[in-house]
Amino acid sequence: MSSVNLSDQTELIDQSWKRCQNFGLLSTGPINNLLLTGKDLQVVLKENEFLIKQTASILEKLYPVNHSNGHVTVIVDRNGTIIHKVGKLDIGDSPDYMSIGSNWSEEIKGTNAIGLAIYEKKPIFTHAEHHFFVKNHYLTCAASPIYSPTGEFIGAINISAKKELYNPFMISLVSIAAEAIQNRLLLTHTNHESLLAIKEIELTANLCSFPLLSLDHEKKIIRANQTARLLFGENCIGNEFHNKHGYSVDVISDQTNKTVRSVVSLHKTNKTKPQGIALYTISDIIGSCKKIENVKKIIQKAALSTYPVIIYGESGTGKELIAQSLHTAGPRSTKPFIAVNCSAIPENLIESELFGYEGGAFTGANREGVPGKFEAAHGGTIFLDEIGDMSLKAQSALLRVLQDKVVTRIGALSGKSIDVRVLTATNKNLFEEVHAGRFREDLYYRLKGLFITLPPLRQRSDIIELTEHLLSRLDNPSIRLSEEAKQLLHSYHWPGNIRELNSVLMQASFYTENNEIQGSDLQFEHGYEQESNSLVVEQLKHNSLINTEIAAIEQVLHSVEWNISKAATILKISRNTLYNKINKYSLVK
Repeated sequence: MSSVNLSDQTELIDQSWKRCQNFGLLSTGPINNLLLTGKDLQVVLKENEFLIKQTASILEKLYPVNHSNGHVTVIVDRNGTIIHKVGKLDIGDSPDYMSIGSNWSEEIKGTNAIGLAIYEKKPIFTHAEHHFFVKNHYLTCAASPIYSPTGEFIGAINISAKKELYNPFMISLVSIAAEAIQNRLLLTHTNHESLLAIKEIELTANLCSFPLLSLDHEKKIIRANQTARLLFGENCIGNEFHNKHGYSVDVISDQTNKTVRSVVSLHKTNKTKPQGIALYTISDIIGSCKKIENVKKIIQKAALSTYPVIIYGESGTGKELIAQSLHTAGPRSTKPFIAVNCSAIPENLIESELFGYEGGAFTGANREGVPGKFEAAHGGTIFLDEIGDMSLKAQSALLRVLQDKVVTRIGALSGKSIDVRVLTATNKNLFEEVHAGRFREDLYYRLKGLFITLPPLRQRSDIIELTEHLLSRLDNPSIRLSEEAKQLLHSYHWPGNIRELNSVLMQASFYTENNEIQGSDLQFEHGYEQESNSLVVEQLKHNSLINTEIAAIEQVLHSVEWNISKAATILKISRNTLYNKINKYSLVK
């Protein structure tokens, strides 16, 4: 086969090879295969739903012939993860690495068109030996970046085939496809903006943009403007008006012929906290059940210490609320509170994100350098959310900082002393993660000074109290719950916890017609209606067994004055198991 004319890209490919070698990749070694599946993949697909939707029809129309001839076209997100695919490589029994969920960034797959297009932000063509890994030399690929209507880099499109099918026009074809996708995105965005403009005109044409009601002497609604009808329902006339806190109400009364009329103007109270005091406090922790009251007591005491704290809890239970409350209740409250979502930062960026970097430390680095999160939190608190998802490599770097209390920026010759309190949170059992080899044992004990366990919503006895609080923060000041709705809220299993509850209430308040949320207004995403009564009964039995176990453990612990060894012997379980159950059930001495 004749040589491929890629002289203008030789330097870029050489630079890519050097980066791959710096990553520690070996060209003759096995190819890494970072593959997202299950929930992790669904999250990425959901985040890129708009791009996938606008791309799918273009690919199906433009490339049916290419795909039937052994070409494959994929769309990747900004991180190099394949989110859409059309066609299949004709490679016999060889594995098809280009599957949805697989990552083709340089750090994972070495030099390749996708990784280079992401890095260089320009159309790239890689052929045969240009690929870093020998096992990828059978490929010929062309990729081009994709930009959003606002100019933000959002991903790339790539066409691949066996090297025998090389065509010099592949790079032109992929560039045209990228431009077609961007045009489609721009057109959709423009249409959406036009619709928003029309809706804004319609709203401002209503003369009054806030709800206005007229009430009789019994506080029944006798008139309502269009904004109020949207808020309270088209059939709100005749309903009694119930005001709730969270709104200021201006009332002008007029008595004519012994008749009282009230005009009510509703303005949502500005709940924005004063500048500089935007963090949550203990008073923001709503609930009166025993487990929540216990959490508040622990926070009040733990806030005054400097011990690290691990906050355990399922997704949506309010772990960051607890972390902020620990900070604001303690002596560091006037200092920075820095939160880091460890699961949202790519592995290759975690060290620069946490510890910062010097100017010129790597290609694309800020000329003046950038401080990391630990430096930013100096004197205050750093909150490492989803710590259980941190890679082992990042765990090693974090351990070094916690041991030495010194941060060294990437590219720096010396470190800086730091003074931070470390709070972490996870929905995983870190003790089990240690035994599974996914979490460093030495780091676990560095972080495990104290622990706080948040109960899932299904185990709380104050769901209605919490619901009333969440309703008061919505746009309808007089919304209330029917008895049927209360029963459903109590019996639902709440896999999404408080976050899901708030979402359900927002939707229910929108659909309700008479300011009273009925059972039919509650729409549960996880299929409440499909749950049989027997399933609810089984859940109640399960909860009963849990309560029995808690009572037994508490009784034994008190009988031996919290001697863990004696208690474990009586209960016929190991000390570690007993510690885990004390942690799980938030038992206190």
